[in-house]
Amino acid sequence: MVDLMARHNHPLFTRIYGWIARVEDAGAIGRARTQVCGELSGRVLIIGLGPGVDLHHLPPEVTEVVAVEPSVSMRKSAEPEIAAARARGVSVELLDAVGEELPLPDNSVDGVLMAFVLCTIADDRAAIAEARRVLRPNGVLAVLEHVRAADDSWMGRSQRFLSPIWPYVAGGCHCDRDTRSMLDQAGFDTASVTDTVLVNMMPTGTAIVGVARPFANRG
Repeated sequence: MVDLMARHNHPLFTRIYGWIARVEDAGAIGRARTQVCGELSGRVLIIGLGPGVDLHHLPPEVTEVVAVEPSVSMRKSAEPEIAAARARGVSVELLDAVGEELPLPDNSVDGVLMAFVLCTIADDRAAIAEARRVLRPNGVLAVLEHVRAADDSWMGRSQRFLSPIWPYVAGGCHCDRDTRSMLDQAGFDTASVTDTVLVNMMPTGTAIVGVARPFANRG
């Protein structure tokens, strides 16, 4: 556990990403955050809180947030957003933990938010399985992730070229993960999750945006 958390702490990247997140929040990515958060309610788990920008996109129906963040510097950077959420009456608990080993019981949250986090988790399949475990039977998984582009696209070619070095320059980020397939394999219905291009920026422009639900709960 200690090794998993230590590898996520990149103070310089935290500063850079915090600035990028604030800039992006005013455009398409900010609108996408609001969209995916729109169906969340009750007690919500945020996997990878980062600088905390997701908190001000949560709808009033969210009354309690449990967030995990393994990076010391990211937890520090999120303090202003956490304070603002609490001032709005939202209970926020921030845990020093990783997505692969969530310190929560089974069926304990109404929703899970994964926003630009699966790319940096060492074992993304384990994190998705953990999200499925803690989600209540009628819960929702809100997803906003950059993903692998089509192989014959210029974005796909840029990902293949940059993928060996990208984790070293982007805080452990992997730019070419097939997240939709992993969600499907973990038992989520991704029919309402759309493929899109949020920003024309290689190698992380292609994304999936939407809400997934456990297959057993399809109506």
